[in-house]
Amino acid sequence: MAGETILIIEDDPQIAQAMVYRLRAEGYTPLHAANTAQANTQLALGAPDLVVLDIGLPGEDGFSWLSGQSHLTKTLPILMLTARGTTEDKVKGLGLGADDYLTKPFEFAELLARIQAVLRRRPPREDNTLKLGNLMLRLNEKRACIDGDDVDLSPREYDVLTILAEQPHHVISKAQILQHLADRDLRAADLNDSAIEVIVHRMRKKLERSNVQIETARGFGYVLK
Repeated sequence: MAGETILIIEDDPQIAQAMVYRLRAEGYTPLHAANTAQANTQLALGAPDLVVLDIGLPGEDGFSWLSGQSHLTKTLPILMLTARGTTEDKVKGLGLGADDYLTKPFEFAELLARIQAVLRRRPPREDNTLKLGNLMLRLNEKRACIDGDDVDLSPREYDVLTILAEQPHHVISKAQILQHLADRDLRAADLNDSAIEVIVHRMRKKLERSNVQIETARGFGYVLK
């Protein structure tokens, strides 16, 4: 199972650092977010294979964050790791889409076993596609379709659309988009905010036949609705 990316959403630095160290030693690629805002930034750059989620986070708590991730929990495994161990909390977490629930304090061996079990149970993303309304992204083929018809997108337009589509209804900043493009193509490091605005303008025209919209969060970025 080693090699998968695991996003740890945990505000306790000692617990987070220990988990990162142990998971890396097991061959996983651990990422850490101290709050849900940082987690959203990580998710905008690409979905991990599993999320380990604390409840008692600064700002937005784990339950609130999970309740807004219904579009992801169908394909993204969630393991809740928290000091809150009442039956009511467990039922709430599992009801919101978590795949497993482990209480603190915990033994790393049990956490590792549960991670492995959840990863074995994860459903494959059917045909590796993202579907929003009548817009479909065929991720393996890097194609976008509206009602089955291909949309003529440039590679960079497709990449920007993908990052927005993977987090619908979440505002994605221009900085996040630029980082995402730079991670995929070193030549994209020369792009700036104005270039992103031009790309989004062209995309809007090409998506006019779809029932999704790219809205501007003025002064910050964009959100796909």
